[in-house]
This record gives sequence, structure tokens and C-alpha cells, in this order.
Amino acid sequence: MPPRRTRHDPGETTGQTGELERIGPDGRDAVILPVAVGGMDRLDADGRRLVYCLYRAAVAGEPIAWHQTHRNARLVRDFFETIHRNLHLVDARHRPGFDEYVKLLWIHHGPYHHHTHTKFLPHRFDEAALRGAADAVVRGGGEFPASCGNPATEIDQIAPFVFDPEYEPIQTNQSEGIDVVASSSVNYWDRGVTAAMIDALDDEFRHRINVRFALDGHHAVPQIYRRGGLYGDSLDVISHWLTLALPLCRGEEQRAALEALLGFYRSGDEHHFREHMRHWLACNNDVDFLNGFIEAYNDPRGVIGHFAGNVSIRTDDDIIRRISDNALYFEHRMPWPEKYRRTSLDPPVAHAVEAVVETGDSGPISPAAYNLPNYSDIRRNHGSKNVVLANIENTWSPSDQEAAVREFFLPEYQDIVRRHFRPLVRSLQVYLHEIVGHGSGLPDPALPADPRVTLGRLYSALEECRADLVALYHIGDRKLAEIGAYAIGDTDAVLRTSAISYLQGWFARFDTVDGLEVREAHNKGHHLILQYILGGGRNGTGFGARIVEASGNFFVRIDDFDRVHEGFGELLRRIQVIKSTGDARAAADLFDRFGTHLRGDWKANVTARRIRLKSARLKAFVFPRLEPVLRQGRFVDARIHHDETLAAQQYRFRRIENSIRFADDMREDKDEPA
Repeated sequence: MPPRRTRHDPGETTGQTGELERIGPDGRDAVILPVAVGGMDRLDADGRRLVYCLYRAAVAGEPIAWHQTHRNARLVRDFFETIHRNLHLVDARHRPGFDEYVKLLWIHHGPYHHHTHTKFLPHRFDEAALRGAADAVVRGGGEFPASCGNPATEIDQIAPFVFDPEYEPIQTNQSEGIDVVASSSVNYWDRGVTAAMIDALDDEFRHRINVRFALDGHHAVPQIYRRGGLYGDSLDVISHWLTLALPLCRGEEQRAALEALLGFYRSGDEHHFREHMRHWLACNNDVDFLNGFIEAYNDPRGVIGHFAGNVSIRTDDDIIRRISDNALYFEHRMPWPEKYRRTSLDPPVAHAVEAVVETGDSGPISPAAYNLPNYSDIRRNHGSKNVVLANIENTWSPSDQEAAVREFFLPEYQDIVRRHFRPLVRSLQVYLHEIVGHGSGLPDPALPADPRVTLGRLYSALEECRADLVALYHIGDRKLAEIGAYAIGDTDAVLRTSAISYLQGWFARFDTVDGLEVREAHNKGHHLILQYILGGGRNGTGFGARIVEASGNFFVRIDDFDRVHEGFGELLRRIQVIKSTGDARAAADLFDRFGTHLRGDWKANVTARRIRLKSARLKAFVFPRLEPVLRQGRFVDARIHHDETLAAQQYRFRRIENSIRFADDMREDKDEPA
């Protein structure tokens, strides 16, 4: 059977086409797609060298991300990679199961699902098979790394983590009425640390992005991420490659951003990271990057950042620029109280890029876009930067898209979704979410602290929901037609496509939630919007949409698109007031009523249909391979290759993630002729 074709746009023709592979029973756990990058040829040699150094700095953070996931994540990875490298020695019956499991570990940086934060178990082997495989590897001459110690002893240690569904089942637990710290298995603290212990610390440590908490008796003791401290070895390697990038920077702001980031890694003082983000915000170069402890989705308190790294190259972004230029126009038309609207706003930095690599919290599972920095005072005083990852957003399977439209949309919606969703509406939703949504609004002058602090566990979910609603509310505004985003005659089709694709699109992804509690921030936002439109408003009557049953299946039907739009506006107003005032109780009431619980019969129906379609639950990506060019020992250029599988990329990352040598990333350790 030939590989399914995959849409790559923009990007040059590469050596890889179609899907690379599907993982899990019937290929449903993940589809692996190759990322195309055509922008390297548009850079000069110094630009390509800069990309390479930033690429290596991103990869060097991988050990940190693995360790942050769970205290045993790297041990489990090393153990299973050893078996995977020696699969020829393992009982043939179990080889597919070990191959599948190690690839899922790579995708998620451990055995917790990237989106749901719940643990997944091996599908095709048990503990006895694991012990047999380890014995076979040892008898065949394979060597487990020193970190694994004696294989039999290590299996005793990791077996509950790998096989027991009740053992530390949730990585990030934000359920109401529990100790979110003690019940979360993420490795931001020792087992036994409680929320009360962290709350007893000074604000300097409670609100810090680069800290882990050790347990000392009945007290939490901060461990700072810095060179010479926690994660010091990896931060040394990252700093080596960032230092090599310094003379290659594309302007003084980028150089200042790198210098501040190096100061942050050297000292651990978050002041330097704030300075880094201010300079990064002012960069508008053809090469961009992220490196650091960025998003706090994995911290149930919404504070500690998980390592993420990326490198990107600017591409065409005309519509994005026009939306950015009109950000204040949209701000003035927000449905929330005027005192929470910005009265002046410099056009936010916004552009489309091609992602060259993403690591840690950003890859292989990638966002479609991001809006940074996360510091509310910097956003208020200096604005934000909006980055759309065009080659990620536009890499998808047309066959899967068509199958989903036929299966999950009522017949009267299928044609407009086919004609308008992927070619237009999906991109506009992303642009408005990032450029207008995240950058909008003001806190109440009386709010004593950053909303991120006052809202705590629900801040991320509330903010993602708010940005989605901004996109849904404004996508039919005449201004978008005026700036050329679509023809004025398509306005009604765009509005209808946006509403039904969002509501039905989330309903059709209920199978991606483990159990009946929605945990991930973006998904909580999706669910809040759907449930509010179905049953919010006065007397719980909803806003012109309902779930209907047809031929034994459930669908979203919209009876009144204007009422749905009214509902988007009402919910957006409520959520902005909650954010501006830092009202944690109101946020909890709203999410616990509308944004947390799935109906079992609806989920069961969606899951059965997805199984029948053999639809993958998520996309993960393999990025291009960069290779340094050396002449007489000097680093003079870098080449890009689109030629790796997921396994080849992960094993190469393992080879270079702790290295400061160019030669470790070359297929032949030799110079080119001068």
C-alpha cells in the first residue's frame, strides 16, 4: 500500500513525501509526518551557521525535558532504547510491541500523553516479555548503559511505572478539591512535597519558572536550574552553542537577547530571562529561536516552565502582517467592558515561519503557533510576538481530513467545510487567536498581582479559551475582507464554517481524552466553549446549537448562527472579566461546570467512529537534519537534509545532545577541501 500523501505548504520538494508511519493499534496513537523546510537556501552562509548553532542548542535541552517529565522518564527511555537497538535479539513475537512503545516514549518524552497528561501503557507486551527481552539482549552481547544498572533490578524499579495503571497515573492533575502538587507526577518536585509546603516559601521561589522543589523533612527546598546547579551539565552544552551563535546574530537586539539568555543560564536569576524576552520581542529577523523554560502547562499551579527549544526561518506573512497592523481595530470592538480594553497598541510583531527543529515541550508534538512572552507586565508595556509555524500548520493528511468531514459533519455542513476550512478558516482562526487574542485586554488597575498568579491552576486553560473566543468572535468582521483575507461575498460562509468546524471539530475529538475528565489546557478551553454554547446563558437554554442523533450517531447542529455568535461574545466577556479581576473562584465555577466533564455516551460514540476510520489521535513530526560544513577545521556553512525517520532522528539527538563537537553530527568526520 503506497504512503498516504501529506500536504506540505510552504516548502520545497524534499526527499520525503507522505506519512512516515503510524503508531499504535490500527495506527491510531499517532501519525508521524516529515517537516519540509525550504528557507535555508534563502539565507547566506552566516545565517545557515546561525541556524545550525541554535539547532544544536535546542537539541541540547532534550535531557532536561525528559527529566522534567518524570523522575524515571530518562531511565525508562534508556532501558527501552537498549532493547530497541537490539531488537534482532528479542523474541520476534514481541518486536512490534517494543518498537511501538519506544516510539510513543519519544513522541511524548515519557509515558504520559502530551495533551491529556495521563499515563499510557504498553499495548503488546507485559512484564514477563520485558524480562525475557532484557535477558535476550544480555545473552546476545548487548550492553545496557550504566544508568540502567543491573537489568533485572531496573525492571523491578520501573515495572510499576510502566505497567501499573494505578501507579502515578496523572502527570499534571488540576482537579478541583485535591492537592494538585501531591497528586501530580511531573518531576518539578520530589514525591511527598505538597502544595502547602510550596506555598510556605517566599514569592521568589513560589512564582519562579526555573525551579524544582526537593523534600527535606517536612519542608520543600528550592533547586534552581542554572549552570553549576540543577541541569548544569545540559545548560553548559546549551550555553556553548549559544555562545557560538553570538557573532552570527542578525542584529543587536538578537545579540542582546542571546547575551541575556546566557546570563540567565549562568546565574539562574529570572531577571535575566525577563530581559531576554524583552529583547527577543524586539527581534524581527529572518532567523528566530526559542530556548528556555517557556510554557507552564505541565505545572498544575501554572508556574514552572518546561524546557522547549526551536529554530525557525521567516516565510511569507502578508495577511499576518495586515492583521497585526489592525490589532487596535479589533481591540476597540471587543465585547468586554471598556476599562479592560487597550486604548493604544503598537502593532504586535507577527510573522509566519518554517520550523527547522523543535525539541522538549515543543516537539515532536508541535503547536501550530505561539504568542510570547508570558509575563503580563512585559505584554502590557512592550507588546507580544506572534509566530505561526506555517510548515507545521500546513502539514496534514487530506485523506484523513475528508474522512473526518464525511463521518462527523451533518450533510448540510460538509460542502462549506470542504471549501473553506483548510484553505482559509483554520489559518485565520490561528492568526486571530495568536495575534489578536493573546495580545488583547488589560488587567484591572486594582489587581495586586499578575493574573497568572491569582488564577493559578486554571490560568492557562482560561487564556487559551479566551484567545479561541477572540478568533471565533472576530472572524466575520468586515475588516478581514477589507485587508484581503477573503472576499466580502464569502463572509457568511466563513462565519458558518468557523462556528461549525470549531464546535463539531472538538466534539469529534472526544476520543483524545483519557477517561471523562478533560485535563489539558487547550482542550478545557474547547470544551468550555462547546458546552457553554449548548447549555449556557439564561436558564441554561444555550445559544442556538444542540447535539442531535442521526443513524445512531451524534452530531452538532446549529439552528441559529447569529445566536451562536452572540454566545461567543457573552462567554468572551465573562472570561475577560475573570482574567482582568483575577477571580479564581469564578474561573473554577465556570470550568468545573462547563469545561471539565465529558458525557460518556457521546465519547463512546465518537471513539467507535474513530476506531472504524482508523484515525490517528495526534500528529508528531520528524524535522530536517542539519549537517555542519567544515573546511580546514573551520565551521563555514550548514546543509539541510530531509532524510530521517523518527528512530534515526531520536538516536542522532541522543548522540549529540550532550556534545560540543561538530564531528558528532557529521556522517563522515572529515573536512571538505578548501
